[in-house]
Amino acid sequence: MPKYNTNLELADHDYDWLILISKLSNRSLRACVQSAITFYVRRQKPEYEKILSYTARKYGLTDMECLQRLLKGESLGEPVENFSEPSPELPD
Repeated sequence: MPKYNTNLELADHDYDWLILISKLSNRSLRACVQSAITFYVRRQKPEYEKILSYTARKYGLTDMECLQRLLKGESLGEPVENFSEPSPELPD
């Protein structure tokens, strides 16, 4: 499983609640953060799949080609000429 270390800065209120949740659930702070991120990613995934498909169409790629290029940090190339489809809204 990939490891991702970050120095997240949270608002005092959010940090206090994260500590409280950690204590009340008898879980480590790290486990609570991991659960929160996993929950967020799973909740937002359908909306980002729509954005991925839109982006792939915009650059004349398949969804898988677009995904692979984004994961590798590669350029998507030039957009398709006269592409006029409205972009989907980003979720909160």
